[in-house]
Amino acid sequence: MQMRISACYIVRNEAANLKRSLESLEGMVDEIIVVDTGSSDDTVKVAEAHGARVFHFPWQDDFSAARNVSLSKATGDWILVVDADEYFSEDMGKNIRPVVERYGVDADLLIFLRRELDQDSGEVLLDTYVSRLLRRVDCLAYEGAIHEEPRHRGEPIARMATIPDDELLMMHTGYSATLLRSKGKRNLALLERELASGHPRDTIYMYLSETYDSLQDEEQAVKYAWLDVRKGRKPFIFASRTYCILIRILAKYPERYRERRRATALAVRDFPEIPEFHAEYAECLGYGLDYLGAVRECRTALSVFASGLGCGVEPSIFTQETADYVGKRMEMWAKLAQNEMEEEPLRALAKSGNWRELSQASEQAARMCGIRLFALLLLTEEDALEETKSAAALAESMLPPDMASLWTAYKGETAVDERMETIYAGILEDVVSLLGITQAARFAAFAKRFSTQGRIASARVMTKAEAWEISLSLLNDITESIGEVERMKGVCLYHLGAGDEARRSLLAAQEASPSTEASSYLRWLEVAGDA
Repeated sequence: MQMRISACYIVRNEAANLKRSLESLEGMVDEIIVVDTGSSDDTVKVAEAHGARVFHFPWQDDFSAARNVSLSKATGDWILVVDADEYFSEDMGKNIRPVVERYGVDADLLIFLRRELDQDSGEVLLDTYVSRLLRRVDCLAYEGAIHEEPRHRGEPIARMATIPDDELLMMHTGYSATLLRSKGKRNLALLERELASGHPRDTIYMYLSETYDSLQDEEQAVKYAWLDVRKGRKPFIFASRTYCILIRILAKYPERYRERRRATALAVRDFPEIPEFHAEYAECLGYGLDYLGAVRECRTALSVFASGLGCGVEPSIFTQETADYVGKRMEMWAKLAQNEMEEEPLRALAKSGNWRELSQASEQAARMCGIRLFALLLLTEEDALEETKSAAALAESMLPPDMASLWTAYKGETAVDERMETIYAGILEDVVSLLGITQAARFAAFAKRFSTQGRIASARVMTKAEAWEISLSLLNDITESIGEVERMKGVCLYHLGAGDEARRSLLAAQEASPSTEASSYLRWLEVAGDA
């Protein structure tokens, strides 16, 4: 006997949306149940015209009550729960029966992706998983006046399966910038009523945090997020949403660093399969100067992403682009944490009695240690946290004399002289390598206070690092006609897409001091122009 599927709706004044939704299910299900909760438009006529069995149920400010009426009228083996503002594309609609037959063998609840679209602009707002395909069994009922949840005998449905995104995807147009606030206020009133009842669901704090977040009330969102997070992981789809809300809000406020670190630590503990939580925790550890811990969490994030563990019912926004960024951050933390690792080869040289090589290696290690301390000061110079300021003061006291004098000049406490320019040129490349171009930009701009030769030396380093805009800003301050300056300007302008300006600078460079590099760039400009 063929398996039967019932589509169940609850509706009110949804004539326009309902027509599209019903048409997307035409020929895909065996029966359609529509429970109308008091429409005054043509909703009922539209439902009947598409062959639906229509039932009437007065609205009671309780979504579960209406949902349960629709379940009671269904006769199918499986129930597809749909709202009027949801629909399937033709390619996805025809997959409904096959995915139930394939994934429903060992499951009572099938979870699939729903794409939220702004009904005003059509913009994709987000993707989230929904539990809308249910095996019809005894004691199946929804609970909760709002954000209703299907349960078996009052307990979460245990046997679940997730349908791959390319096999089933639902579209939803129920939210827009104009409707978001009004729906949020409606949802909040129903949730507060449930909370006051004395018998709220164990997901109540999660939904309150989510609703306050949609209403842009950050303090209340954080309050209820903490109440939810402290209860640990719950057996529901997208249970990590509260952790995401909490971390996102706290990250906006540097003074709440300790609170953010606690939140990310709990997120990693409760959802180890979500790579972005490990990446967030790495940032917190690095911010707190625990570089080895930051490296460990970056490595875990990349490992979880590569293994595909983050592809379960908890949505993940970790992409290959994110992985590339985390990889670069891991390299930075690793370089800042190398002091202890560098001691091993020094001890080995001492044991072997190779004193000349030991002396040279010790000098290099001391230099790199000083550069890392300098990079740490740059990384934390705008951090007002007391613990960070204390660490920075300690790092400053440990700087080698030459770097200490450069640091005071950088802060504007002493004048810049030729000696400062030499020290700066000697460490700039290593500092950029440690921090990355973005973090090192302010330090690179410090060279604008230098002499012409000092700015040229700094521009060489930034050009080598492919920091085209920074290098060009240093070169533009030089008014003298110098072949090397024009050549570097031409290279930077070429990579920034300013072809005509690049050609002028490169021609000026060739006239002053011909070079193979300038000739190559001029040929590339000619090829680009011909193309």
